[in-house]
Amino acid sequence: MSPVTLDRAATHLVDGWASGYLGVPDPERRLLDAAARCIARWGIRKTTLDDVAREAGVSRATAYRVFPGGKDRVVAAVFAHEVGRCFHALDADLRAAGTLEDLLVVGLSAALGLAADHPVLGAVLAHEPELVLPHFAFHQLDRVLAVADALCRPHLTRFLPEGEIRPAAELLARVVLTYGFRPGWLDHRDPASIRRLVRTYLLPALGPRTDPSPQEIR
Repeated sequence: MSPVTLDRAATHLVDGWASGYLGVPDPERRLLDAAARCIARWGIRKTTLDDVAREAGVSRATAYRVFPGGKDRVVAAVFAHEVGRCFHALDADLRAAGTLEDLLVVGLSAALGLAADHPVLGAVLAHEPELVLPHFAFHQLDRVLAVADALCRPHLTRFLPEGEIRPAAELLARVVLTYGFRPGWLDHRDPASIRRLVRTYLLPALGPRTDPSPQEIR
């Protein structure tokens, strides 16, 4: 897949997350919410479509009619729905950020918190990481970075010139992947910790660039 095609596919995917969350009808929404509770409780492997139907209070036939692809289709829909829910909730805070620093603090805090604290994503990463990590492996990285660009672009465009948005989005995605899977010293629940990362390392890399002086060149 060419880079342009990949970027278009990523933009379409991200748009679908948002519209899918906002527009999903009943009983699909009930089934998705029930599936999220089941996965958080038992994990992906142990959750069956029958479990989801019982949790949602619908018949097995209804569950298979709404999700003809079976459990795999439900799991994919749950993750898309939950990510769409989080992006929708976060959008107003991102738009309210008045500086690049505030934008990065809000976005990174939310993204890292999503990996650690979300009842579904956090549970899967903690107990079934082998089902998730391959999607972020080296051979999938181009797709991950294209999605990051589609997510970040509407907000970064307020603070960065066009040519710097994609590199900035890729840098932020790599930071989230690194600290999301292995937090180390960074505490996503501590805004001061996130702000220190942003001020010390990210703003110098993403902020306005100046031409070096003749002394610096020498």
